[in-house]
Amino acid sequence: MRISLLVLALAGCSNSLKDPGQCPVPAATGEPVAALVPLVGQPAYFDDLHYAPALGKVLAAPEGVARMYVVDPETMTATMITTSAGTASADADARTIFTVDRSNDQVTAYDATTGEKVASLRLGANPDYVRVVPGGGELWVTVPGQDRIDVIAVTGAPATLARVGSIEIPGAPEGLTFGNGRGYTQAGGRVIAVDIARRLVVGEWNTGCDASHGFAQVDDGYGLVFAGCKSAGGAAVLSREGKELTGIEAGGTETVLAYDSTRHHLHLRGDPGSTLSMIAVCADGGMSVMAEVPIPNEGHAATTDARGNVWLADATTGGLVRITDPFASTE
Repeated sequence: MRISLLVLALAGCSNSLKDPGQCPVPAATGEPVAALVPLVGQPAYFDDLHYAPALGKVLAAPEGVARMYVVDPETMTATMITTSAGTASADADARTIFTVDRSNDQVTAYDATTGEKVASLRLGANPDYVRVVPGGGELWVTVPGQDRIDVIAVTGAPATLARVGSIEIPGAPEGLTFGNGRGYTQAGGRVIAVDIARRLVVGEWNTGCDASHGFAQVDDGYGLVFAGCKSAGGAAVLSREGKELTGIEAGGTETVLAYDSTRHHLHLRGDPGSTLSMIAVCADGGMSVMAEVPIPNEGHAATTDARGNVWLADATTGGLVRITDPFASTE
């Protein structure tokens, strides 16, 4: 695999991002290594890919195939669960996997051990993504057509689901990520910060992106928030208070981003786009590209696991690509 250590140059486009600054490139034990994990066996569209820490697995829910996959990040073996065709997003606690069905406007719960369906809840509006609130006991589901996030209580064993409230968002929420007592989503080129305990918007910050795309990412240790752009594979770095610090573009089109908060590494691609940029991030938001890794040209989702790997959806094969990150943490 050919690895380039060139620093990205900001290409001209409609984003108005800050300069990327600088961050020393940490030492590496070798080169990134990519491996394909076959799943569907034919082209498939993934709009979400998520590592569930409580379960220790990567969850992949390709839309339209009526199946989701639970992947062991170490062995790369996958377990299949039969779902509905509209299933497109998933998260899990230690016992239960939760999905959203965009066709039937519902949240569904599956036993994480047996794969059996244990509960479902209709929302009365079209959901987009689901995430388990840190600590468990509650799901947040984005509902972009209604400019809101629905709050779902999870109780009992097996789980039962009940809608217990909603959070109004100033715009259609794009993505959802938790960090340090807050949920972060995006809308219209802005990052929206929501206090988890109060279920209240506490920040609405410009990013320099022409429009928003992807899941915002969080580095609680450095107090940073990462926003995705809808063009040029762009990403903006903000402080926890919403100050624009730096920005960078990986090329391609719609931004897909994932973050390793232990190593302080941002993984960035545009979709379509033929490279993954592995980027070192420093405490002041400064960034430098560590490596550019050739990847399949189409893939609309990414995540990191707890083992130093980044995972990408591969729409061309209906599988996943696991790429090892050989670089040390930034300091």
